[in-house]
Amino acid sequence: MPEEARRRDRLIGLFFCGVVLFDPPLLDLFSDANWRGWPLIYVYVFLAWAGLIAGVAMVTERRRRLSRPPVED
Repeated sequence: MPEEARRRDRLIGLFFCGVVLFDPPLLDLFSDANWRGWPLIYVYVFLAWAGLIAGVAMVTERRRRLSRPPVED
């Protein structure tokens, strides 16, 4: 499988993970709880959002590392 197709599939997978993570029934599980005085829904949304951004960064930055020509001294 070409690298572009693999990257596209990973980004599509991350999109669907985001759809599931921010699905209202799942968000409802965290709506009434607290963690160290913070509403747990805020903690969950922030961590899920940060995780998705990290996943997208890993997929897209991998392309740059792999496509960069080697440095000759």
